[in-house]
Amino acid sequence: MTSPHTADKYKCNICKDVGWVQNGDGTWSRCKCYEKECIERLWANFGVKVADVKKLNEYKPYDDRTAQAKNKAIQYLRTFDKIINTNENSFGLFGQAGSGKTHIIVAIGAALLRREKDPVPVVYMPYLEAIRELKANSMDDEYYAKLSGRYCTAKVLIIDDLFKDKIKNGKLMQDKYGHNVALNEADMKHIYPILNYRYINHLPTLISTECTPQTLMELDEALAGRILERCGSNMVVFQGEEYNFRMRKFVEAAANTEVS
Repeated sequence: MTSPHTADKYKCNICKDVGWVQNGDGTWSRCKCYEKECIERLWANFGVKVADVKKLNEYKPYDDRTAQAKNKAIQYLRTFDKIINTNENSFGLFGQAGSGKTHIIVAIGAALLRREKDPVPVVYMPYLEAIRELKANSMDDEYYAKLSGRYCTAKVLIIDDLFKDKIKNGKLMQDKYGHNVALNEADMKHIYPILNYRYINHLPTLISTECTPQTLMELDEALAGRILERCGSNMVVFQGEEYNFRMRKFVEAAANTEVS
């Protein structure tokens, strides 16, 4: 006799943890849980455990702009299934470092991935690490195509800290002649195909970047236009040191320390 609690022993009650399900015609297909586990391993490769990701309700807004960011993120999650095939299906947080942009976009991605019904395969792409890996494998055509294709075709892609290597203290870095840096040929070779493919195929992308929309335009107007168009109203720009949450906490802690 089967115990009524037998089902509790399985992480997936659909495939009973074997990773395969039988179709109506007798053939077999991978269970959705298998894809989810593969995605979670990819996150872990970049040092992020999905189970440990902070949730949106753990983000503590402290003014109208941070409250707006949190509310827009919640609204994005609630309406995701309705907007996924629209022209404005992406989400972007721009500007000041330390404002909690990564917390919010990673929380959105993890929430989609952890949905009990129809979990969404969300691929995590920390910009610097991912671009470094792409560049290191650029001579291996097969493996490079696999890596780039993973980011191009992901149902939802998180790009965390986009163009992090081009921004310092909220401004574009400058070369030794005092000119603003631009995206070079190597940069464009790796990131342009990803962003362009996703733009053309209307695939949602969750983006955090220290760039403002204006600095994105200065880096590359075509790429900036694609990013901003797909975000539409699903975006918030943080400008000013008051949005450096990490520094804010340090200053507040220092202010509350009594000096004997």
